[in-house]
Amino acid sequence: MSKKILVAIPYHRAKRYAMTQLLNIVDELTYDNKEVVMRWDPGEYGATDCVKKQREYFRQLAITGEFDYLYFLGADTIPPKNVLETLLAKDKDVIGGVYWGRHGADNSTVEGAVAWIHGMTQEKQFEKFSQSDKLLKIDGMGMDCVLFSRKAFMSHSFLEWDQNDDDYPYYDLLKADGFEVFLDTSVQCMHFATEDDFSYIAKRYALSELA
Repeated sequence: MSKKILVAIPYHRAKRYAMTQLLNIVDELTYDNKEVVMRWDPGEYGATDCVKKQREYFRQLAITGEFDYLYFLGADTIPPKNVLETLLAKDKDVIGGVYWGRHGADNSTVEGAVAWIHGMTQEKQFEKFSQSDKLLKIDGMGMDCVLFSRKAFMSHSFLEWDQNDDDYPYYDLLKADGFEVFLDTSVQCMHFATEDDFSYIAKRYALSELA
Protein backbone atom coordinates (compact mmCIF):
# COMPACT_ATOMS: atom_id res chain seq x y z
CA MET A 1 0.00 0.00 0.00
CA SER A 2 1.26 3.50 -0.79
CA LYS A 3 2.48 5.73 1.99
CA LYS A 4 -0.11 7.98 3.64
CA ILE A 5 0.78 11.69 3.45
CA LEU A 6 -0.70 14.63 5.35
CA VAL A 7 -0.53 17.75 3.18
CA ALA A 8 -0.45 20.57 5.73
CA ILE A 9 -1.10 24.17 4.66
CA PRO A 10 -0.71 26.82 7.37
CA TYR A 11 -2.84 29.68 6.08
CA HIS A 12 -3.54 33.29 6.93
CA ARG A 13 -5.49 35.92 5.07
CA ALA A 14 -2.40 37.89 4.10
CA LYS A 15 -1.86 35.13 1.52
CA ARG A 16 -5.37 35.26 0.07
CA TYR A 17 -4.13 36.66 -3.25
CA ALA A 18 -2.78 33.19 -4.06
CA MET A 19 -5.89 31.29 -2.97
CA THR A 20 -7.19 30.44 -6.44
CA GLN A 21 -3.83 29.10 -7.62
CA LEU A 22 -3.34 27.21 -4.35
CA LEU A 23 -6.72 25.49 -4.46
CA ASN A 24 -6.21 24.59 -8.11
CA ILE A 25 -2.88 22.87 -7.49
CA VAL A 26 -4.15 21.10 -4.37
CA ASP A 27 -7.00 19.70 -6.45
CA GLU A 28 -4.57 18.59 -9.16
CA LEU A 29 -1.95 16.86 -7.00
CA THR A 30 -1.49 13.46 -8.61
CA TYR A 31 -0.59 11.42 -5.51
CA ASP A 32 -3.65 9.49 -4.29
CA ASN A 33 -3.05 8.46 -0.67
CA LYS A 34 -3.09 11.90 0.89
CA GLU A 35 -5.21 14.10 3.11
CA VAL A 36 -5.10 17.88 2.69
CA VAL A 37 -5.69 20.14 5.68
CA MET A 38 -5.59 23.94 5.56
CA ARG A 39 -5.77 25.80 8.86
CA TRP A 40 -5.99 29.45 9.78
CA ASP A 41 -6.26 30.55 13.39
CA PRO A 42 -6.86 34.32 13.36
CA GLY A 43 -6.35 34.43 17.11
CA GLU A 44 -2.79 33.16 16.71
CA TYR A 45 -1.61 35.05 13.65
CA GLY A 46 0.81 37.79 14.58
CA ALA A 47 1.13 36.47 18.12
CA THR A 48 4.27 35.03 19.65
CA ASP A 49 5.21 31.65 18.20
CA CYS A 50 2.18 31.65 15.88
CA VAL A 51 3.96 29.87 13.02
CA LYS A 52 5.46 27.26 15.31
CA LYS A 53 2.05 26.62 16.86
CA GLN A 54 0.54 26.09 13.42
CA ARG A 55 3.25 23.62 12.49
CA GLU A 56 2.90 21.77 15.78
CA TYR A 57 -0.87 21.50 15.26
CA PHE A 58 -0.23 19.72 11.96
CA ARG A 59 2.49 17.55 13.48
CA GLN A 60 0.05 16.34 16.11
CA LEU A 61 -2.51 15.59 13.40
CA ALA A 62 0.09 13.53 11.57
CA ILE A 63 0.97 11.66 14.75
CA THR A 64 -2.58 10.83 15.84
CA GLY A 65 -3.70 10.13 12.26
CA GLU A 66 -0.86 7.66 11.83
CA PHE A 67 0.44 9.34 8.70
CA ASP A 68 3.67 8.05 7.20
CA TYR A 69 4.76 11.50 6.00
CA LEU A 70 4.04 15.14 6.75
CA TYR A 71 4.31 17.55 3.81
CA PHE A 72 4.24 21.28 4.47
CA LEU A 73 3.02 23.49 1.62
CA GLY A 74 3.12 27.28 1.82
CA ALA A 75 -0.13 29.11 1.11
CA ASP A 76 1.65 31.16 -1.58
CA THR A 77 3.77 28.33 -2.98
CA ILE A 78 2.70 26.31 -6.01
CA PRO A 79 4.59 23.05 -6.55
CA PRO A 80 4.48 20.74 -9.57
CA LYS A 81 1.48 18.42 -9.65
CA ASN A 82 3.62 15.36 -9.02
CA VAL A 83 5.55 16.85 -6.10
CA LEU A 84 4.57 14.20 -3.55
CA GLU A 85 5.55 11.14 -5.54
CA THR A 86 8.69 12.89 -6.77
CA LEU A 87 9.93 13.64 -3.25
CA LEU A 88 8.75 10.31 -1.89
CA ALA A 89 10.67 8.40 -4.55
CA LYS A 90 13.97 9.76 -3.22
CA ASP A 91 13.41 7.77 0.00
CA LYS A 92 14.74 10.45 2.37
CA ASP A 93 13.57 11.35 5.87
CA VAL A 94 13.78 15.10 5.18
CA ILE A 95 13.56 16.39 1.62
CA GLY A 96 12.18 19.50 -0.01
CA GLY A 97 11.72 21.25 -3.31
CA VAL A 98 13.10 24.57 -4.48
CA TYR A 99 11.14 27.79 -4.14
CA TRP A 100 12.60 31.20 -4.74
CA GLY A 101 12.29 34.39 -2.73
CA ARG A 102 13.35 37.98 -2.88
CA HIS A 103 16.25 38.44 -0.53
CA GLY A 104 16.76 42.19 -0.84
CA ALA A 105 15.93 44.33 2.18
CA ASP A 106 13.18 46.05 0.18
CA ASN A 107 11.76 42.80 -1.26
CA SER A 108 13.58 43.60 -4.48
CA THR A 109 14.09 41.41 -7.53
CA VAL A 110 17.19 39.77 -6.09
CA GLU A 111 16.15 36.14 -6.03
CA GLY A 112 17.60 33.26 -4.09
CA ALA A 113 16.35 29.83 -3.18
CA VAL A 114 14.86 29.55 0.31
CA ALA A 115 17.46 26.94 1.23
CA TRP A 116 21.03 27.06 2.41
CA ILE A 117 24.37 25.28 2.54
CA HIS A 118 26.62 26.71 5.24
CA GLY A 119 29.81 28.26 3.93
CA MET A 120 28.61 28.52 0.34
CA THR A 121 28.08 31.90 -1.30
CA GLN A 122 24.61 32.90 -2.46
CA GLU A 123 25.90 33.01 -6.04
CA LYS A 124 27.12 29.42 -5.85
CA GLN A 125 23.89 28.30 -4.20
CA PHE A 126 21.94 30.04 -6.97
CA GLU A 127 23.93 28.08 -9.52
CA LYS A 128 23.36 24.73 -7.77
CA PHE A 129 19.70 25.19 -6.87
CA SER A 130 18.67 26.41 -10.32
CA GLN A 131 19.84 23.17 -11.97
CA SER A 132 16.77 20.98 -12.26
CA ASP A 133 18.42 17.57 -12.00
CA LYS A 134 20.24 17.49 -8.65
CA LEU A 135 19.72 15.80 -5.31
CA LEU A 136 21.69 17.92 -2.86
CA LYS A 137 22.53 17.48 0.78
CA ILE A 138 21.91 20.86 2.43
CA ASP A 139 21.83 22.39 5.91
CA GLY A 140 18.23 23.57 5.84
CA MET A 141 15.44 25.21 3.88
CA GLY A 142 12.20 27.05 4.32
CA MET A 143 9.10 24.98 5.02
CA ASP A 144 6.88 25.90 2.09
CA CYS A 145 7.68 22.67 0.22
CA VAL A 146 9.19 20.01 2.48
CA LEU A 147 8.42 16.36 3.23
CA PHE A 148 9.19 14.79 6.62
CA SER A 149 9.04 11.06 7.27
CA ARG A 150 7.21 9.89 10.39
CA LYS A 151 10.54 8.97 11.94
CA ALA A 152 11.72 12.56 11.45
CA PHE A 153 8.62 14.48 12.56
CA MET A 154 8.14 12.23 15.58
CA SER A 155 11.59 13.14 16.88
CA HIS A 156 10.93 16.76 17.88
CA SER A 157 8.13 19.22 18.56
CA PHE A 158 8.10 22.59 16.79
CA LEU A 159 7.87 24.22 20.23
CA GLU A 160 11.24 23.14 21.60
CA TRP A 161 13.15 26.40 21.25
CA ASP A 162 12.68 29.99 22.37
CA GLN A 163 12.99 32.12 19.24
CA ASN A 164 9.96 32.71 17.01
CA ASP A 165 11.47 30.87 14.05
CA ASP A 166 10.38 27.52 12.64
CA ASP A 167 13.09 26.87 10.05
CA TYR A 168 16.70 26.91 11.26
CA PRO A 169 16.14 25.48 14.76
CA TYR A 170 14.06 22.52 13.62
CA TYR A 171 16.61 21.37 11.07
CA ASP A 172 19.37 21.82 13.61
CA LEU A 173 17.52 19.54 16.02
CA LEU A 174 16.99 16.90 13.35
CA LYS A 175 20.61 17.02 12.21
CA ALA A 176 21.78 16.66 15.82
CA ASP A 177 19.77 13.41 15.88
CA GLY A 178 21.54 12.15 12.78
CA PHE A 179 18.98 13.06 10.13
CA GLU A 180 20.22 14.44 6.83
CA VAL A 181 18.44 17.20 4.90
CA PHE A 182 18.08 17.03 1.13
CA LEU A 183 16.91 19.31 -1.66
CA ASP A 184 15.53 17.90 -4.91
CA THR A 185 16.08 20.55 -7.56
CA SER A 186 13.79 18.75 -10.00
CA VAL A 187 10.97 20.18 -7.86
CA GLN A 188 10.86 23.87 -8.79
CA CYS A 189 7.92 25.76 -7.26
CA MET A 190 6.26 29.05 -7.96
CA HIS A 191 6.41 31.41 -5.00
CA PHE A 192 4.03 34.34 -5.22
CA ALA A 193 4.83 37.82 -3.96
CA THR A 194 1.63 39.53 -5.12
CA GLU A 195 -1.46 38.37 -6.98
CA ASP A 196 0.21 38.60 -10.39
CA ASP A 197 3.86 38.34 -9.47
CA PHE A 198 5.91 35.27 -8.68
CA SER A 199 9.49 34.20 -8.93
CA TYR A 200 10.91 34.46 -12.43
CA ILE A 201 13.26 31.57 -11.78
CA ALA A 202 10.42 29.32 -10.70
CA LYS A 203 8.32 30.42 -13.65
CA ARG A 204 11.07 29.27 -15.97
CA TYR A 205 10.73 25.75 -14.62
CA ALA A 206 7.21 25.41 -13.31
CA LEU A 207 4.83 27.22 -15.64
CA SER A 208 4.53 24.32 -18.08
CA GLU A 209 3.68 22.00 -15.17
CA LEU A 210 0.73 24.18 -14.20
CA ALA A 211 -0.70 24.70 -17.67
